[in-house]
Amino acid sequence: MFNKISKFIEHKGISRYRFWQDTQLGRDTAYRLCNDPFYIPTGNVLDKICSTYKIQPGEILGWYDESETSELTAESSQEIQLKQNKKQKEDIDNEKEKSKLIAINAVFSEPKAS
Repeated sequence: MFNKISKFIEHKGISRYRFWQDTQLGRDTAYRLCNDPFYIPTGNVLDKICSTYKIQPGEILGWYDESETSELTAESSQEIQLKQNKKQKEDIDNEKEKSKLIAINAVFSEPKAS
């Protein structure tokens, strides 16, 4: 079995961050599901995802014949690397945005001289 969550959220135009926020899963679980197609969600996690997006489990889970494993692994390795690079960029962008907000907050929270 494998999960198709990465393709599902890409098709829906949902970021991994939004997926995490929408489903209210643990951050590590949400991101691992997006990054690792061989990570299979538990029943509770699957239920959260399906109830959040009103979908059937088959939309995010798949099965493959053992003879197809090497083909799937090669494709998945490339996808995982691309997604990890994208995640690093998103994390950097999120940190930059956070720093900007902290700086703006500091400016507005300083007492004004009378």
